[in-house]
Amino acid sequence: MEILKGKTIVITGSGRGIGKSVALACAKEGANVCLTARTLDELNEVKDEIIKLGTKVRVLVKTADVTKYEEIESAFKAFYEDLGEFNGVIANAGYSRMWDSHDFDSNKFSEIININVSGVFFTFKAAFSYLKKDNKSDKARFIITGSAAFTNPMPRFAAYTASKYAVVGLQNSLALEYKKENINFNMILPTMVDTRMARGRKAGDGNKPPNVMNPQELNQYYIFLLSDDAYRTDNALIFINDFEEVKKFLSEAPPGKSESWDVFKDYLEENAPNIYSNVKKLGKLVDFIIKTS
Repeated sequence: MEILKGKTIVITGSGRGIGKSVALACAKEGANVCLTARTLDELNEVKDEIIKLGTKVRVLVKTADVTKYEEIESAFKAFYEDLGEFNGVIANAGYSRMWDSHDFDSNKFSEIININVSGVFFTFKAAFSYLKKDNKSDKARFIITGSAAFTNPMPRFAAYTASKYAVVGLQNSLALEYKKENINFNMILPTMVDTRMARGRKAGDGNKPPNVMNPQELNQYYIFLLSDDAYRTDNALIFINDFEEVKKFLSEAPPGKSESWDVFKDYLEENAPNIYSNVKKLGKLVDFIIKTS
């Protein structure tokens, strides 16, 4: 069964890393995908990989810099004119640099804030008119790629950490403002992922440290938020570390204790009360993990 069959999903920063991985996952689930990033060659490579899947979904490519509103607006307008309303938009483009804060290049600091915060706002603003908002049982989805740097600040990453705190506030504000607009706003907050942003040109070399995730390990969370199962999930912060721990407990649970969230939650609360407290409002996601793993 194709979970996203016939839906149209737009993904920024989809030329590589997490965005590329999610684009491929969406296409495998039957979604038409609209890819945008700054580098055309990378986008076309992703498009070719999707076509080779043989799913016969539509794939559109437009270059755009998320810090330049006119560019992202133009790309989204072209996507809409070709494929119609968007079922989901993933604001995934991001940037980071490590630097001693007292010596942080001022222009680089501003650039990081601009990409990671203004870029999310511009993505929403450009997408708003094209989001499919006519069905409260099938709400449009706006998903932000956040970071576990929110709640876990990192030294020498002042700009990146500040930006990831800021987008949580942005999501909170948008979720309140558009509560009656049939749009769900949610965020995925991973730790270190094997991408160019984290490991430079070593990303994907097969030698990542054990604590660094592969981008593909995040696909399940994005697909859930885009799926029918998540139509009531709104303004959630999905901390990936918590759910990776949930997966470990699911694998270790006695027979009959991991068939659904309803039967698993008591076992989890007894054995990992802190994890249970962190995930208890997202039982639908745990159910999704159980049925799709």
